[in-house]
Amino acid sequence: MTTETFVVTALARTILVLVFICASAFLARPQSGGAKPEASPTPDEPGSLFHTTAQPELPKADRDPIEKADEYKSKLTFGVYFTPGNQAYDLNLRHQLGPFTVWIAGFYDPQNNKLLRTGIQYDYKKAWFHFVPTVEVSTTRAVTGSLYTELGSGKTFAIAGVSRTNLKAFFDLFWDPSESVQLGIGHKISGYDRFQAYTIFDVRLHTEQQNTHVVWRHKLNANNGITFDGVFKSGHTDSGQFIRSVGVGVYYDRPHWFWKLYYDPYVNFANHTMVRTGIGLKF
Repeated sequence: MTTETFVVTALARTILVLVFICASAFLARPQSGGAKPEASPTPDEPGSLFHTTAQPELPKADRDPIEKADEYKSKLTFGVYFTPGNQAYDLNLRHQLGPFTVWIAGFYDPQNNKLLRTGIQYDYKKAWFHFVPTVEVSTTRAVTGSLYTELGSGKTFAIAGVSRTNLKAFFDLFWDPSESVQLGIGHKISGYDRFQAYTIFDVRLHTEQQNTHVVWRHKLNANNGITFDGVFKSGHTDSGQFIRSVGVGVYYDRPHWFWKLYYDPYVNFANHTMVRTGIGLKF
């Protein structure tokens, strides 16, 4: 499959997904009038630097199903990653234990990597300070750690983070530079809706790699939420070529399940495009 054919196929799949999302939201919309429901957070991804911090603004009994779904402690995700001529699979189970979140996952690539990984994340928040350290290890003896913070007591807050690895070879499932610093800003529109913009840039390996994300999360109605993630990436690839490229992702959220799709050119700054899709259950 040529790169051009793969891109066209990926875009066609993306369009079909967006049609499906719009149709689902239309069918699920309320059939009668009434007060517009408020919003609440979308669940986090394990190890993600995009964390959910907003607290529900309505009493528990008055919250919509999409908001109450955030109370589930476990999430099971199955992902399929498509590259030209190949596809890989990932199965991830995570569970929340008070302020701690733990996960175990398996990744299988028929042509390359096969590994297990496990991690733990601690979530501390008090007043204007939100602090989230994360550690993950894999069967390839790779270790990665990150520190993420949000600073601010109002609706607008600053974002700062740092990430490091032990430089062991492993398949990077974070999709952003791992030897990096993160800086950005966020704004809470409501308990669910929010906007974030941040840059993650290499500070260790002198690759000039950086990914700039613009993320918008929006509640469509009582049972549907959606997140759009646009990313601009620049820097040197593994072969030394300096690139500039744009990717996009969508995360569709329901009370008991979710679905996501990402189009990622020069994935992990390799010389190929990846389309990532996944579906999961919350329980």
